[in-house]
Amino acid sequence: MSTATTPAAEYTSEDMGYGSPYDITSPTDSVIGADFQGLTAEEQERQREEWKAELKKTEEEILTLKQVLTAKERHAAGLKRRLGITAWREFSEDMTQGLKNLQESATYKRTAENLQFAKDIAKEKTSGMMTGIAASGYFQSMGAKMSEAYGAAKTKMTTSMSQQTFDEALNEHNGTTPAASEPAEKSPQ
Repeated sequence: MSTATTPAAEYTSEDMGYGSPYDITSPTDSVIGADFQGLTAEEQERQREEWKAELKKTEEEILTLKQVLTAKERHAAGLKRRLGITAWREFSEDMTQGLKNLQESATYKRTAENLQFAKDIAKEKTSGMMTGIAASGYFQSMGAKMSEAYGAAKTKMTTSMSQQTFDEALNEHNGTTPAASEPAEKSPQ
């Protein structure tokens, strides 16, 4: 057993029960099998070490880029703050632009035309019906009664200067006295 190889590199695929080194059981194994085809155990180990070093370097670069991006975002936020550009203002402008784009779309225009057409048809169909209802004696009688009730209530409310409660006003309207509608208070003994 040499010290230059990992414990896993000491075993052949036959030792692990796979049959041959090219007996592939997963997509990852197929990539590794293709990369290591024809390499000795030492060369495979060296390749793994190179990949680990490259991975470490790439992850460090990603971290650096994230830090730079965060710093740039902070700087941009500071500039926006100095210019008076708030998140709400940006949101409002984005929404306005989005709405404008929507209203200019062909689909929106077709839908608006279809809705207007449907509205015009409904208006034609209901206008004759509404004219007939408005001309009926029952409707006119009901309208007059409602107008009279509204006027009476308005007069009652504007001329009343008392501190009457709703219950008291209701009792007065019904012609009952508070004593008749409420139980008498018990006197202390």
